[in-house]
Amino acid sequence: ENELALYCFFEGKEDIKYYGIRIENFTELEYTHRSCGGKSEVLKLYKIISYNYCNARAAYFIDRDFDKSVYEDGMSAIYETPCHSLENFYTSVQCFSKIIRAEFNLTELEENFKICISLYTKLQKEFHDAVELLNVWIACHTEKGSKLNLSNHKLSDFIDVDLNQVRAKHTFNDLYHKFPDVPEIPQQEIDTKKSELLAKTWQKSFRGKFEIEFLYEILRKIIDEIRKENSLYFKDRVKVVMSLTLKTIISDLSQYADTPDCLRKYLTALRSRL
Repeated sequence: ENELALYCFFEGKEDIKYYGIRIENFTELEYTHRSCGGKSEVLKLYKIISYNYCNARAAYFIDRDFDKSVYEDGMSAIYETPCHSLENFYTSVQCFSKIIRAEFNLTELEENFKICISLYTKLQKEFHDAVELLNVWIACHTEKGSKLNLSNHKLSDFIDVDLNQVRAKHTFNDLYHKFPDVPEIPQQEIDTKKSELLAKTWQKSFRGKFEIEFLYEILRKIIDEIRKENSLYFKDRVKVVMSLTLKTIISDLSQYADTPDCLRKYLTALRSRL
């Protein structure tokens, strides 16, 4: 192993697909990485390494999730996303605009570009209204330490996504039917968490895996629609050759995803420190 290499520790296997190119660009260092199998494992390793090997060339990357920030416990040597998770870096209007420009080969001045942006903006707002309760409910259970096994559920279990409308197809009671083993949350806790979450930017604070699944659904539907001869939405037909799968969306769209200032600072500080 290269003794001068930077060791990067990630929660999961997908993370390298977002962080990899950014680590190269901003640190200009050789690096090696390890997927640790979850946030708690990254934090465990951080404690072991920082305690026993204080001069180790190491960097740690975690999602904020609905948890208390690790920065409150003074863990400033860790990079924690300023949004729910790295998936949220893919779902801003800014990122969506880059995808449309490059993959649809459209410019800001073209009518089809404007239609894409206004569709995405409108539908994302409807989507956030539709998953507001779901996010509040998940955030409350995260605080309680409930095991929800959300990876067993797709976004389509909770909402219907169409180009003319996004709407919820779950109620509060449905959530308890879907997750029968979790405790009931008192209304007061729900209300407190709701005002806390809704005070933030929803696109950043809502669960990232649902956010990126929504982006995938909208892109897929827009691609199908814009390829049509007589589209209900678009003025001219566009031949989009973009292949898109939910499985590979993190790597496929990585070049368009947002790179927040806090990540740039974290990575450039690594370069100057090592």
